[in-house]
Amino acid sequence: MKKTLMISALAAALSTSAVSVVSAATVTNATTVDITINDTAFHVRSIQANNTVLYALRDLGTAAGVQFMVNVKSGVTAYFNNHAIELHAGSNAALVDGEAVSLEQAVQSVNGSYYVALEDFVSAFGVDSSTDASGLIAIDAVAKVHADDIRWIDADRLLASQLTEEGRIDYIVNAHTGAYTQLLVSTAASDLTVAPNGKLAVYTDGDGIVNVIDLTSKVPAAKVVSTDNSIKPELVWSADSSAIYFLQGDKGSVIAKMNVADGVITKVLDDKVDYKSGLAVSADGKKFFYTVIKPGAVTADATKPVDDDDVAIDNTGTEPQLYSFDFSVKDNKPVKLTTTTDDKVFVGGAADGNKAFYVSVEDNKPSSLVAVALDKTVTKLIGDKDVLQAIVVGDKIYALADSADVTSAYEVNIATGAVTTLGKVEGNVSEVVAAAGTPIAFVIDDAVYVKSDSGLKKVTN
Repeated sequence: MKKTLMISALAAALSTSAVSVVSAATVTNATTVDITINDTAFHVRSIQANNTVLYALRDLGTAAGVQFMVNVKSGVTAYFNNHAIELHAGSNAALVDGEAVSLEQAVQSVNGSYYVALEDFVSAFGVDSSTDASGLIAIDAVAKVHADDIRWIDADRLLASQLTEEGRIDYIVNAHTGAYTQLLVSTAASDLTVAPNGKLAVYTDGDGIVNVIDLTSKVPAAKVVSTDNSIKPELVWSADSSAIYFLQGDKGSVIAKMNVADGVITKVLDDKVDYKSGLAVSADGKKFFYTVIKPGAVTADATKPVDDDDVAIDNTGTEPQLYSFDFSVKDNKPVKLTTTTDDKVFVGGAADGNKAFYVSVEDNKPSSLVAVALDKTVTKLIGDKDVLQAIVVGDKIYALADSADVTSAYEVNIATGAVTTLGKVEGNVSEVVAAAGTPIAFVIDDAVYVKSDSGLKKVTN
């Protein structure tokens, strides 16, 4: 769509000489109300027409950054976030990029200005609004990106990844406003993993080459730090952001370490055990946790032709099991911490390396949050609710759980095991997102909301 430049003579946009389409008997005189738009308070004219509060379109739009132009059809065309919205006095529909969108209330022209219902402004312009307990209206008109995956960079920024038909686009999102900038476009890059200090992000390309991006640069660019082309299915930063640990090989058999400064790679563990996943590293870089999944045994009837493809898979003993490994002990061997047959969704490890955490999933039972210590002691941290997801953040675990058809957020103290209820989260909640020193965010109905003192702020669509 080609934007039309706003003509100075029409800057008011809606101050036409058109005759009002609402009789004086049905319209109260305009009053001024305060509405917060993009976190700034604005005075907005309002009227009551047919027992409905309508707001001056020019006032709302100007505050939100809309450009207006009176068009040749005696209506108004508004340009906002690469969309054209056409409105006409007396009409119960708007044209958004040429497509009709129904309005709850007809657009009214009073004393040369257009007035619209709040819900119609929100729907036609694609913005968000909320009203607090005191009746104060807030509008969020910042353009937002859709995120298929979200991670914190620091307390002010999120890393959002959007999947496309061609690959993936990564964005840096302002955690306060939702404003975003493009960071990386890729067709074969692994997920970006952000360093604890929020300054770097690492990924591997399609050849396994390790690249690092400086997130503090005004123009972030990828830099190759290692040309080793082995497959690296998981990348984990050290606590001091100086090194990267990873699983190596197409079966994740080896645990390795790479120094970011010089790209030198050393092996941490090569025990010839395949199918490691879920790597977690203690703060001192000496203790490791991971999951191993043994593949099922495939057998075939030797009396039948090969072309029949008649095989059987025995999945006995293939349940995921957690292991620990202490690199500080010479010639040490990994320790198998669990042997149970439940499905285990690995959550992470304690910073001191003395415990690992997972969500235990069993048929016909609520999923539970479980801790397993180095001595193989298993403790249920949340066992009376259906745990949906959990994440380790420093000395705490944040978890989502369902109880009586309500999704609530919980905080678990790793040292004591104490569980604190953070409150209910409305909507279709699928994930809690947090990192050291950041607020908590939730993925609700595929959008990201950041928690603040005033409530939840939507920052992605």
